[in-house]
Amino acid sequence: MSLILPLLPLLAVAGGAIVVLLLDAFWRRPSKNHLAFATLAFLAAAAAAAVRLWDAGAEAFDGALRLDRPALLFTLILILAASFTVLLAMRWMAQQNAAFGEFYGLLLLSLSGLLIMVSTRDLLVVFLGLEVFSVSAYALTGLKRNDERSEEAAAKYFLIGSFAAAFMVFGLAMLFGAAGSFDIGILLGSGNAAGLPAFTLVGLGLVITGLAFKIALVPFHMWQPDVYQGAPTPVSGYFVVAPKTAGFLVLLRLVLPIGRGSSGGDAIHYFLYAVAALTMLVGNLGALRQKNLKRMFAYSSIAHAGYVLIAVLALDARGLAFYLASYLFLGIGAFAALAAMSRPDREFGELDDFAGIGFRYPWIGSIFSIVLLAMAGFPPLSGFLAKFYVFSAAVRAGLTPLVFIGVLTSLISVAYYLRVIGTMYMREPEQPVDIDVENPAVLLVLFLCLYGILQLGVFPGNILQVIRQAMAGLF
Repeated sequence: MSLILPLLPLLAVAGGAIVVLLLDAFWRRPSKNHLAFATLAFLAAAAAAAVRLWDAGAEAFDGALRLDRPALLFTLILILAASFTVLLAMRWMAQQNAAFGEFYGLLLLSLSGLLIMVSTRDLLVVFLGLEVFSVSAYALTGLKRNDERSEEAAAKYFLIGSFAAAFMVFGLAMLFGAAGSFDIGILLGSGNAAGLPAFTLVGLGLVITGLAFKIALVPFHMWQPDVYQGAPTPVSGYFVVAPKTAGFLVLLRLVLPIGRGSSGGDAIHYFLYAVAALTMLVGNLGALRQKNLKRMFAYSSIAHAGYVLIAVLALDARGLAFYLASYLFLGIGAFAALAAMSRPDREFGELDDFAGIGFRYPWIGSIFSIVLLAMAGFPPLSGFLAKFYVFSAAVRAGLTPLVFIGVLTSLISVAYYLRVIGTMYMREPEQPVDIDVENPAVLLVLFLCLYGILQLGVFPGNILQVIRQAMAGLF
């Protein structure tokens, strides 16, 4: 098979980043929408290449880059997240006087790093992809150069990200010293952890800790609320979905070969067990105290990471993929509603800003309410079905205490989600909030997220069939 074929999705994204940056440098226009349309064209080309490879599969560089079906499924999820982010940014950047053309190039570069992460079983290549994403993410976070909060968020993200990278590099060095390879199959074997030396287990623990920083698992979550609040709203929506999607696939590939039944396997299992419980508790309890919605969604995202970690512990690849596909529409939909709550030179993100919005702007209020109910897990929306699949698989795997904590914390989350809905429909605004409703790109994202939530909640059969077909490749 041609070497170019397995590289097509990555080449479309990385090459698109270079083209978009050159267009911004040599074709200057007051509006940056031409860059947005070019970015969407490259994303469409990458998606088409991924679909083209679905039945064929491909690999390059002696298997270091492997586009199996799980990789292709997660590639499509990530491309869709980036496409929604582009649509959210088109009008938002002009409104906030932040028309930075480099935004689109950085977005594509960050996406290319995530595509590398999901398309390999080589941990060194995973690390390289993670750093490509991270460097671009630091710049995206600090794009609002005149905003002190954005600069502070970028600095915190950089420092914590560097700390996480140090954990991963040290862990990779230990793993290579123990096994002489970075390939997950060679490192961990196909059985269980009985034959793994302590040196390998310590290295694996350090790598998992580095990943836990990136996907904001407790106690490695402290950076996320500040970063989400300070970053541009479309960027926060991208961060809430994309790095978690790639990180959890890598984590599942690490945990899957280990199993249980030995001291090493049990140590990793109980470590992640405690992390999942703490993540659900801290995420939901932290969200209860928030008055700023970006910080509230940051803590909510931490809690949802705990639910996804249950799927990892249960080795439920299908439930994990369905949850992340569902959370794509939930996370982006929530930040799309926040992006819609903006006008030139100002964003409305405090809870009090949403008083009376449900009746004054019914489209935004109604879709936002459905997104919040889906996040809380109300049937028949996709959030309910995603939690049902994960919790069911966890019960079958003997994780009933963890499921009990998950159900309890889901009930806690209802309080802060319904508080937002109550503010929109049951409180009068203290002062008028006038927002720009002539924003077709944001409204399109809101309607697409609404469609995804309803489709996955009421008629999930087609996507479940695709997920079963794809995730069988992991085993």
